Amino acid sequence: IFWSPARKSVLTDPAKLKKLQQSGEAFVQDDSCVNIVAQLPKCRECRLDSLRKDKEQQKDSPVFCRFFHFRRLQFNKHGVLRVEGFLTPNKYDNEAIGLWLPLTKNVVGIDLDTAKYILANIGDHFCQMVISEKEAMSTIEPHRQVAWKRAVKGVREMCDVCDTTIFNLHWVCPRCGFGVCVDCYRMKRKNCQQGAAYKTFSWLKCVKSQIHEPENLMPTQIIPGKALYDVGDIVHSVRAKWGIKANCPCSNRQFKLFSKPASKEDLKQTSLAGEKPTLGAVLQQNPSVLEPAAVGGEAASKPAGSMKPACPASTSPLNWLADLTSGNVNKENKEKQPTMPILKNEIKCLPPLPPLSKSSTVLHTFNSTILTPVSNNNSGFLRNLLNSSTGKTENGLKNTPKILDDIFASLVQNKTTSDLSKRPQGLTIKPSILGFDTPHYWLCDNRLLCLQDPNNKSNWNVFRECWKQGQPVMVSGVHHKLNSELWKPESFRKEFGEQEVDLVNCRTNEIITGATVGDFWDGFEDVPNRLKNEKEPMVLKLKDWPPGEDFRDMMPSRFDDLMANIPLPEYTRRDGKLNLASRLPNYFVRPDLGPKMYNAYGLITPEDRKYGTTNLHLDVSDAANVMVYVGIPKGQCEQEEEVLKTIQDGDSDELTIKRFIEGKEKPGALWHIYAAKDTEKIREFLKKVSEEQGQENPADHDPIHDQSWYLDRSLRKRLHQEYGVQGWAIVQFLGDVVFIPAGAPHQVHNLYSCIKVAEDFVSPEHVKHCFWLTQEFRYLSQTHTNHEDKLQVKNVIYHAVKDAVAMLKASESSFGKP
Repeated sequence: IFWSPARKSVLTDPAKLKKLQQSGEAFVQDDSCVNIVAQLPKCRECRLDSLRKDKEQQKDSPVFCRFFHFRRLQFNKHGVLRVEGFLTPNKYDNEAIGLWLPLTKNVVGIDLDTAKYILANIGDHFCQMVISEKEAMSTIEPHRQVAWKRAVKGVREMCDVCDTTIFNLHWVCPRCGFGVCVDCYRMKRKNCQQGAAYKTFSWLKCVKSQIHEPENLMPTQIIPGKALYDVGDIVHSVRAKWGIKANCPCSNRQFKLFSKPASKEDLKQTSLAGEKPTLGAVLQQNPSVLEPAAVGGEAASKPAGSMKPACPASTSPLNWLADLTSGNVNKENKEKQPTMPILKNEIKCLPPLPPLSKSSTVLHTFNSTILTPVSNNNSGFLRNLLNSSTGKTENGLKNTPKILDDIFASLVQNKTTSDLSKRPQGLTIKPSILGFDTPHYWLCDNRLLCLQDPNNKSNWNVFRECWKQGQPVMVSGVHHKLNSELWKPESFRKEFGEQEVDLVNCRTNEIITGATVGDFWDGFEDVPNRLKNEKEPMVLKLKDWPPGEDFRDMMPSRFDDLMANIPLPEYTRRDGKLNLASRLPNYFVRPDLGPKMYNAYGLITPEDRKYGTTNLHLDVSDAANVMVYVGIPKGQCEQEEEVLKTIQDGDSDELTIKRFIEGKEKPGALWHIYAAKDTEKIREFLKKVSEEQGQENPADHDPIHDQSWYLDRSLRKRLHQEYGVQGWAIVQFLGDVVFIPAGAPHQVHNLYSCIKVAEDFVSPEHVKHCFWLTQEFRYLSQTHTNHEDKLQVKNVIYHAVKDAVAMLKASESSFGKP
């Protein structure tokens, strides 16, 4: 991504130029190297640009200069322009520092409850980022000056070695602008000290093919001044005042320990005219830094609205549920939590539990829910609940925690079968009990929440309780809201049929080039019209179409239709208050979160069951995948029996099979989704299987990230038996939206021809997976599709926390000082 300077350089103004020449005053380079005098050393981008043969192309093409607003220049006494050095962290101006500080005025798109919820979920990750930066800074020798490279609008700073987005501290070559992240710098130094070859990635060479040695690179930060550490202090203070949970490993003492010794220049605090005081100065007047011991783990995931400054913990029925399921609460906190008394109080308001008779739960229509029988003895229910929170049954065997399911099941009124059958909208939890009033049912043996009304305002409350536990969720009925004419194959063929595109043969993974979009759509619902290989018509999918970030530009009406009707807009829309990506200022490059289209034919035959339309993989962000169209090709209506066998073979539960047999809806795709926590077990299993098959496992490749496996029935069975990993088998019908948590391995097998559209988002509950996956992706080969870090997760976390803090600081006055 390039930046083209809009304002004219100071060197183009004769009066200013003359003044600079006479005074010899240093100034910041405010134009690309290519537009400055020829004898000045050029950065690597400008040198590459000047080597272009096509001068007209060079003229029209903007260039991202590595030294723009970074390098300092001055005229010597002979009037020759020379490099004077680089900006330092205390040379910031109001505009630069304002981008990184929590401004308490005009915080748009976030409310008080959301701010508290965000801090409760990602505050610890932010603190870990601050600690990492402090530790890296502490390794810099005291005599070395740290440079400051201000953020440039529309430019994503990236490591030249691993392509990871650079958040703050990194190392830069002062001669050519080559930059590397903290991790690559450490690895290079370690290998150089040990005399080992740097195998993971090669470093680009400098001017005249000189090798970049780590000791010659200049430590550089992007966040001006000490804003990062000041915001870190404020986060601790704010969380303490508002009673927001904190389980971070840092304290004020540790911050001081990791701080880089102040340089003489820092002590002088020389700065530009009009420079703002740092927030550190403000904090010194009101020092209130939180010690971890002062924070209770009890507020873990409470509904944000229940928290006010210095107020007692709310006794909402779901607070204790969140505490039981929270993995962040340490043992001491668990022992101190008054779990039993709260449960006894809450249990009084539970309705009569359903009888144990199995016949009363066998329902004859799809919309009625098959519930797991729960004991109608209150003490037994409590015992089972508490046991399930520790993952153990009464006989000591490990059991999958199903707290939410058990509670929700227990809250159903004691109705007869006939009463339940009369409720076509599914079972509803009484608002008087849990505050939820939304139609829903359960699939996958009561492990998958399915919301039935995509526009219900209470959806996100129920959704959040399952989402916290890393479970996928499904929402049905979106096709009734969409403009169906926009999503038909004919409309795509008519508008885009002439475009050239790559296709993928789902059976062989072979890429077919030179085809058109029309070629694909011609065979979408007409098997004889499909492109053929030597033997038969191919099962194809459109590869990366529309390309890149073109969906909104190419299909504006479809984009608007999707965004107007996508469920859970609080999470899924670009401006959703619980979509952390919405907090990234427009100053930065927006992460490409879609929408993306997935268009492919169905895999019908028994032999096809071992193939995937999309092989097992995982994504760095959360996603909502919408089934907007299902096409049953001519002649395949008789294939219902094969589709049923595929669904059964795919481990689908009885209610899903009943949904298909009733025949009122069109099944599109079979999904298998696994919990993010099981990723390492799945990786070990696939490496084991590949070794059994005589395949290699190169260090810079990964069986999940490579998308080289589809887990058929036999592999899924082995995975369950040998590693205890069980996923969710989900059939996505027309109008269903499947929500996939970040980091959750998943695969898709199309039953018929499908048009799916996915929108990515970054939820507070799963940002930890985004964090880890960004690190994982660094080690993949540079040719890998998942290699580049496009999400900018550290920037997203920083600005989400910054805005949450600003909201809470602005609200403190309305409550008085807590």
